[in-house]
Amino acid sequence: MSAHYNQYSGYYRSIEQLSTPWVASPEVDQPRRLVPFDFPGLESTSQSAEVLADYKSVPDWPKRKKCVVADLLRRLANKINGEITVGNLNAQPAVNETAVGSDEIASRDWKAWAYYACPRLHRDGGYVKNHPPVLHLPPNVNVEEVYRDLKDDSGNFHPERWIRGLQHPALPPRPERWKEHPKGAPLPFPWQCQLNPLLQHLTFDKPPLDWDIHYYPSGRCYLGRTGNSIIPISDPDKAQPATYPFVTHMYINSLADDPYPEHFWPFYVINEHGVTVGDVLETIWKNFQQYISRSEFDSWANLLNRQQTASFAVKMRGLRAEARRIDILGTQCLFKGLEPHPNHEGWSMFLGLG
Repeated sequence: MSAHYNQYSGYYRSIEQLSTPWVASPEVDQPRRLVPFDFPGLESTSQSAEVLADYKSVPDWPKRKKCVVADLLRRLANKINGEITVGNLNAQPAVNETAVGSDEIASRDWKAWAYYACPRLHRDGGYVKNHPPVLHLPPNVNVEEVYRDLKDDSGNFHPERWIRGLQHPALPPRPERWKEHPKGAPLPFPWQCQLNPLLQHLTFDKPPLDWDIHYYPSGRCYLGRTGNSIIPISDPDKAQPATYPFVTHMYINSLADDPYPEHFWPFYVINEHGVTVGDVLETIWKNFQQYISRSEFDSWANLLNRQQTASFAVKMRGLRAEARRIDILGTQCLFKGLEPHPNHEGWSMFLGLG
């Protein structure tokens, strides 16, 4: 591995044998960061030390003030109406409003879950899914035998032979911090959650991921570079929790800087065991791969700009005469992260020039 690495993603040690107990990676005070891609045209020309300083995902005072004011209005409405109304849904307060944000998640904690949920087994093997555990784990399972059977006589690796939820001293344990959201319990609001660093929108920095949402988030989704190499997002990276605490639903209901009064295609990201980074990326991709009908497009005649109209027209003139939602985005197709929506109902997605 190069001198550049990231504490919360990128490189994961393999478990080469089960005779040695698992030892967590040592903690570091100031983890070095992956060198992000040099996206053309995005280099800052400012000489201001304030502008060039590293961005930290801590809300500035105007944003926090807006949240405080909105929260006071919500409390007032609760006293008047006896209930809290969020959009068209009635819900009770989710959690103590200071409990979630006050427990800062260290970079290593995101990665600790990835080690547990998707460990790499055998030196020249691969990743296996270890979460969620199977409902009825077979009794008296010999973990070492299952480990050996991952490879056949020809040396081929078979991750499907692994039994999810197996425990062994040589395997990464389930981190105590990460608990599944209780079934039926109210979800925390987006602004009460801590977002995984891979999904965060950085106002004054390059996005953590280099991903054009035209492409499925696997081989064409990168974390950054080390020297002359690039690091594609891995299965453990995608297995990381999308938020702390775990949530079962995320509602993405707007495109940031979108001139339209409403997002055309709001969508939910759902996982009853806890939404992961991979769930978010794959659901975004699936949402914008949906086809658009001519009648749907015509209903937006006064809302779309010239580039979007031309992009749709080119697709419809093709041999298959098919256009997808992604075509409406034009060149604004580079994923730049998420932020809590100002209306507190969901998440805003940021896109940039791809």
